[in-house]
Amino acid sequence: MKKILIFALCLIMCLPFFGCEADSYKAFLSIESGTKESWSQKHDFLEGTKGHTLNLGKEPQEMIIEVVTEEGSVDIVAKDKNGEIITEITDAETGSYTFSAEGKVRFRIYCSEHKGSVSVHKADS
Repeated sequence: MKKILIFALCLIMCLPFFGCEADSYKAFLSIESGTKESWSQKHDFLEGTKGHTLNLGKEPQEMIIEVVTEEGSVDIVAKDKNGEIITEITDAETGSYTFSAEGKVRFRIYCSEHKGSVSVHKADS
């Protein structure tokens, strides 16, 4: 009985982490900064996955993703609080990408030997 109780307690404690994807990356000369409304990642080399969650408030916000790709590749995915994809950019080239979002938004970048930067911010900032 004691083992079943311990197992059930461990399972309940792990529930908030189901569906989460941990950061796993190798980086060289990397600078990251973020707030609840913006995030930026600049690096000379990034291999793997990084993420950040933004809290944009209750009103829809126009957001801008700015990408610089000097070498390698980067894919970008933004999901809402329900895990639904808001925007997805595959093999992002240097440029700006816009989309609209509200509430909590989870950003993930998937890099393959990427040199450059990715930043996300509100259009009015």
